[in-house]
Amino acid sequence: MKNFEKNEAIDIFISILALSLFFTFPEWNERYFLYFFVITLSFVLKQIFHKIMAKRLQCTSTYRMRPSFVLWGLIFMIFKPVFGISFMAVGTIDIAPYRFGRTGLRLVKLTPYDLGIITLTGIMVNLFLAYTFLFVNSDIASLIVKINCLIVIFHLLPFPGFDGAKIYMWSIWGWLFIFLVSILPLILL
Repeated sequence: MKNFEKNEAIDIFISILALSLFFTFPEWNERYFLYFFVITLSFVLKQIFHKIMAKRLQCTSTYRMRPSFVLWGLIFMIFKPVFGISFMAVGTIDIAPYRFGRTGLRLVKLTPYDLGIITLTGIMVNLFLAYTFLFVNSDIASLIVKINCLIVIFHLLPFPGFDGAKIYMWSIWGWLFIFLVSILPLILL
């Protein structure tokens, strides 16, 4: 399996840097590298599982950083100390209904169910990490829970291009359930 294209790997790296900057603002200190490590683990695992499920459904999944998203996120980041909360989205998952194989290009028909399952796979990885470390009593475990839950919440927004829109098209009740499940660990922290 071809893992990541060169442009995709660069997009992922820039997105991880932007998210690390976002989460540590305005107090950039030695914890930046801890945030960078946790975000890298969470983000890369999410993308890998998107690709695995897309391959299983005979299509391709590619991460694309959206520079306008990053720019708006950095602008919102400046207001984080004022409002206490902010928002940052860095990119989207492009799911293509084709795959290159030994016999050439293969087209597949993707249903809303297929799109929902592919995007849900990545989200479930982040929820798995959050719930795995939820009851571990340490600062690093709390950080893992917080970052993974926030990544899920950001990606679950039902706007076009986000994972949440694909899940929402597939099942409104499924989307609502996953959204509530992603908020629960933040409440229990």
